[in-house]
This record gives sequence, structure tokens and C-alpha cells, in this order.
Amino acid sequence: MKTKDFIREDYEEYQDEAGMVKSNLHTIIRSAEELDQLIHDNENMAEWAQEKIAIVKSMIVTVKDYVASEHELCAAKTVAETASAGATASGAIATSMGGGAGFGKSVFMSRSDRVKKAKKR
Repeated sequence: MKTKDFIREDYEEYQDEAGMVKSNLHTIIRSAEELDQLIHDNENMAEWAQEKIAIVKSMIVTVKDYVASEHELCAAKTVAETASAGATASGAIATSMGGGAGFGKSVFMSRSDRVKKAKKR
């Protein structure tokens, strides 16, 4: 096998990472539901079994929090980029409207400009 073929196979192996995760999650859900049916109310459970369930819960919550945070960061970045693009466009409009008769410096005067004018009065 050539190195090139090995790299291609390795690359193709990781193309469906989300699919693999979802498959594992469905297995976890199915097993948890079956386990829930097997355990009777007020049944004593071995301490090691309780600990294993607690560890799995902790790990699932950790991964869920990570994915949620990544999605929130991505969404915030998209909003910031959109706002930045909008600010650039509105800046162009504001400067194109300023300087005309009756407009003074600009219709979209900054706060500091308004404060300066108020102090002069």
C-alpha cells in the first residue's frame, strides 16, 4: 500500500464523524431505556454500577456543553460579522448624507459631537 493510499483511507475514515457520534448516542439511548425497564423501583444497585452510570452522565453532559458552546460561539461570530458589515454600510450612508445644506456635519452625529456642541452653548 502506498503512503498516498493510506492517507486517503485515513481521511475517508473520518468523513462521517457526526454520523458515528449519532449512532453511538442512539445505542446509549436504547441501552439506557432498556436498563431503566430492568431496574425496579426501590431496587438496591451495586455501588460500582451506580458510579459507572454517574460517570457516563458526567461525560455526556460535558460533551453536550462543549457542542452547545461551540454552536453559540459560531452563532455569535456570525452575528458579529453581520453587525460589522451592517455598521460599515451604515457608515457609508451617514457620510454620504453629511455636509449638505441644513445637515450640519452629518445627520448621524456621534455622541461626542453632540456633547461638544452642547458645551459651546
